[in-house]
Amino acid sequence: MIHMALDESGAKVRKGLLITTIGGLLFTLDLPLLRLAHSDKWTLVAMRGFFLFLSINFVWYLFRQSQLRRGPYIAGIPGIAVALTNTLANITYIGAILETSAANVVFITALIPVMTALMSRIFIGERVHSLTWVATIVSILGVGIIVGDSIGSGKMLGDILAIVSTLCTAAAFTIIRASGRNVATSLAIGSLSSALIAIVFFSVAPVSLLAPAGFGVPGLVWVMINGLVAIPLASTLIANGPRFLPSADVSMFFLLETVLTPIWVWWLFGEIPTGPVLIGGIIVIATLIVHSCWRLATTLRAAQPAWSEAK
Repeated sequence: MIHMALDESGAKVRKGLLITTIGGLLFTLDLPLLRLAHSDKWTLVAMRGFFLFLSINFVWYLFRQSQLRRGPYIAGIPGIAVALTNTLANITYIGAILETSAANVVFITALIPVMTALMSRIFIGERVHSLTWVATIVSILGVGIIVGDSIGSGKMLGDILAIVSTLCTAAAFTIIRASGRNVATSLAIGSLSSALIAIVFFSVAPVSLLAPAGFGVPGLVWVMINGLVAIPLASTLIANGPRFLPSADVSMFFLLETVLTPIWVWWLFGEIPTGPVLIGGIIVIATLIVHSCWRLATTLRAAQPAWSEAK
């Protein structure tokens, strides 16, 4: 019985690591694909939102057909809460990538792991190690340097929007972890809600996406790749990650976006971060890498007795 429990626990962790790694890699394509569309904020919010709604529901339908026991479309109060946070996260994220530099956005969203740990401690009582608190403080310092560099440069609004998006995403992770529910469809509802807000309250010009954009390809194609393939699959995988791993651990996979997205943007658009932004970003990345290595080492030490017993 002990060996069976260990095998089941190990399989659960491996599944969690696999799906969150793939999800994290796909998320690194989010910002570059939207930038390649060369469109205005609210048109991107509307079209991306509709594409995400359609694709996530398609994936949900396929999974539902393969399951004998079928749950409700919306997972109760947790599902509604995740939909609300996702709506705001969608709008503020797209606003951020158009109002400030790519480096600013990804370095600020790198705060998601520590913000998730903080919220998990406050709202669901998950234990937070003292080193995690240190990492939180140092990371916030790094983000403070980035935001400080934007004062007077016209990028302050974008940085604020990135911070709001970060807080919303961390809140969603915490809700998912606390409920243990599958809330992938809540991400679809959040995407649809953000699209409807853009259409009803703001000027939207979908026809503008038919013009040639990045590499001469119509902007609509880039938004479709983003909304129909890359992000819905990434969101579905990441949203299910906290069912197998602690929410703070799942959010660590956003480090892939922090490291790789500035590289894609540099290659595609030649956008180079300023000195203070690089300093702040290095502080954030270095802190989170050290923190991640510490968590991994701690996990391996804890698992060592179990492996010895299994042998």
